[in-house]
Amino acid sequence: MFWLPKPFRHAPLNPGRLSIGGLVERPNFGLSWVDLAELDERFQVDNVGAYSTPARVLGAPIRGVRIQGLIELVDASPEGLFVNARTHGGFEITVWRREIERLAIVCYARGDEPLAAEDGGPFRLVLPGFKDESRDLWDCGRIEFSHKPGADSRNGRSQMPRHSREPGEVQGGLTRSRPDPADAHTIISPPPTS
Repeated sequence: MFWLPKPFRHAPLNPGRLSIGGLVERPNFGLSWVDLAELDERFQVDNVGAYSTPARVLGAPIRGVRIQGLIELVDASPEGLFVNARTHGGFEITVWRREIERLAIVCYARGDEPLAAEDGGPFRLVLPGFKDESRDLWDCGRIEFSHKPGADSRNGRSQMPRHSREPGEVQGGLTRSRPDPADAHTIISPPPTS
C-alpha cells in the first residue's frame, strides 16, 4: 500500500490580488478585496485595530477577514502544518498553522474602500500576539499552506535561531547582559565560550 501526497499548488504573485495555494483542494490565484468582503459574516472583522495595535488608525477602521475563512474557502488540507506568506516586495515568513489559524486576519478595506498602499494594502496580514516582524505584513501577495516551512526573512535569517542550551542563555544563543558593578550605566556581557 502506498501513500500518495496531495499535490502542492504553487501560488504565483499577482499584482493587486491575493493568491492562496499549497496543500489545498481549491487554490485561488486572484482574490480581490470584494471577494474577501463577500466571505461569511462569521469570519469578518469590522475593526482590526481592536485586535492589533499596528492596525489602529484614525477615521474609518481597517476591515479584514480571519484566515480561518480563507482556510475554508480553499479547503486547506490538515497536512498543511505551516503557513508560508510572502509580500510583493519579497519579505517571507513561516509560522505554524495551529498558532495562527484562529487569530490571523487578512486586512482588505478601510471603511467601504479597498485598503490603500499607505495603510498596507491592497492586502495586509496581521498576526495578533506576535512580537517580531511577522506580526504585520504589508502588501501581502501570497499565502500557502505547506507540510514544511518555507523561507523566513525575519531578522535577515533564513532559519529559526537555535534554542538555548545552558541556563542564562536566551533563545538564539545570546548570553544575558548584566550591569557593570563598577559603573551602573554600562552593560557587559561575558565573552562567548567555544
